[in-house]
Amino acid sequence: MKNDLEAYSYDMRNNLDSYGTLEKYLEESKKTTFMAEINQVVEWLYADGDDAPAEEYSTKLAKFKAIGDPVK
Repeated sequence: MKNDLEAYSYDMRNNLDSYGTLEKYLEESKKTTFMAEINQVVEWLYADGDDAPAEEYSTKLAKFKAIGDPVK
């Protein structure tokens, strides 16, 4: 589950960033907030998230997919 969250986070961050394939499909205010959340989770993954239970990864991934999947 950790790998899924990590891959989804990097995918969304790359595609929503400037010149990304999805950057024009999310309004700027939501994109700024979403990108900040993604960056926090990526940092968390390599710090406290390294030992987190699978349920926590799943919860974070579901939250991201609720925003990211409609954009895709």
